[in-house]
Amino acid sequence: MTNRATPTRYFTSDGDGYRPTPEARGPWSADMLHGRLLGGLAARDIEAVFAEPGWRVARLTVDLFRPAAMEPATIALNSVRRGRRIHVVDAVVTVAGHDVASVRAIVLAEGEPPPGTIWQAEPWLSPAPDSLPLMGDAPAADTPPAWEFRAVSGGVESSERSRVWTRERGLLIDDETISPLVRAAVSGDLASPLSNGSDAGIGYINGDYTMAIARYPVGEWIGVETTTHLAADGIAVGATTMYDLDGPWGTSTATALANPLLS
Repeated sequence: MTNRATPTRYFTSDGDGYRPTPEARGPWSADMLHGRLLGGLAARDIEAVFAEPGWRVARLTVDLFRPAAMEPATIALNSVRRGRRIHVVDAVVTVAGHDVASVRAIVLAEGEPPPGTIWQAEPWLSPAPDSLPLMGDAPAADTPPAWEFRAVSGGVESSERSRVWTRERGLLIDDETISPLVRAAVSGDLASPLSNGSDAGIGYINGDYTMAIARYPVGEWIGVETTTHLAADGIAVGATTMYDLDGPWGTSTATALANPLLS
């Protein structure tokens, strides 16, 4: 499988903010931006303005409280509090005059780990993603999908526990290389469809996702392993562990409400 000669670009930058391309559409409507890309835009701007050597985003919470039209997006940043070892940053994403998402980043100072041995879960032992079949319709050999999925088990329309590898081949904005933080942010949204999907379809629409990031992912491949699905009265919680080829690097958790299209 070869790379695209011209990678997919989800947004182009101009004086009105970040203008979406058709590939930025979400799964729910042809005129709605994909929520994962809103989190990616905010993470990109937070990193561009507040990134410093020795500091790292350790938590990223993306609240998706309104559908976002296929219109230019703008990001407003605010430093809430800067301490000696903790920096709290907020971002508001506005589209077509409406605030559509709010993002909070907790940026922590790096340091030496404390002594002692701490229990850790057994790692996910997975085949190499390149050895797994491509999910979805097979594309032409010279046009692999911009957002690639390969399943070890399960998937978004399965009753099995999901263990999925994903690779983002597209570019978020213009010709910029996607940073490890942004790659993490655009993958965290998968916590809901993979944890809360069923063999009857995606039965829940997530209103947020929260990522806890111990380290930034390395390389193109992101592995997502579902760890929790809880639901009652049309409200669901889904949780995942996030991997790269070196092992686990973080978690993502989403809260969701029942999809009326499947009622």
